[in-house]
Amino acid sequence: MSNRAVTEIITLISNNAMKTTSDFQEAVKLLRQSTFEGLQRMYWGDRVQEPGIRQWFIDWDHRPQRSESTAAIRAQIKEKLDAIVDSPPTHRLVAFKPFPPTKCFAAPFTEVIISTVKPETNLNEFDKIVDASLEVCHDFEGCYGTAWGYVVDGEGANQVVLLVGWETPEHHVAFMKTEPARRTTAPYVEGVEESTVFYVKAQDASK
Repeated sequence: MSNRAVTEIITLISNNAMKTTSDFQEAVKLLRQSTFEGLQRMYWGDRVQEPGIRQWFIDWDHRPQRSESTAAIRAQIKEKLDAIVDSPPTHRLVAFKPFPPTKCFAAPFTEVIISTVKPETNLNEFDKIVDASLEVCHDFEGCYGTAWGYVVDGEGANQVVLLVGWETPEHHVAFMKTEPARRTTAPYVEGVEESTVFYVKAQDASK
């Protein structure tokens, strides 16, 4: 389990310093230039509908490990992030299938769905439901790719995260009006307690 490839999703509820200082970019640069083992790619973007919330996505070969050698860098990154948020950042580690979810972030818009699964939901059946709901996206105009996975650590117990890359939000809206979308979305909604849905315009922060 500890060696599973994961994507870390960090949610930052910003204060004014997010826009007026370079603290976030400096935090990204610190991680990019660090000695953390397993770091692959990074993306970030503000929520389109909620620009005060920034999402940072970090692909890892395995769960990021704390060690004495990285303690100083972690402290510096935390200091930079603390300066630009109104509340502590939320961290989730998600085991996406496929990994890495590159196609989703290569799209102009990335749809992110974070859902809390009902305790009584049969996960074996729910896996099939999620696969079916995303499979019908693949042949639809404007879809770049999909990925999904369960939160395996962090503050999102019993949560699942879905990613869909779209050319525009309008392509997503058009897709949701189709019969395949309606047919496959209903069982998904039945299996979850609540969902948060948003778009980000992801920027590659790996370079």
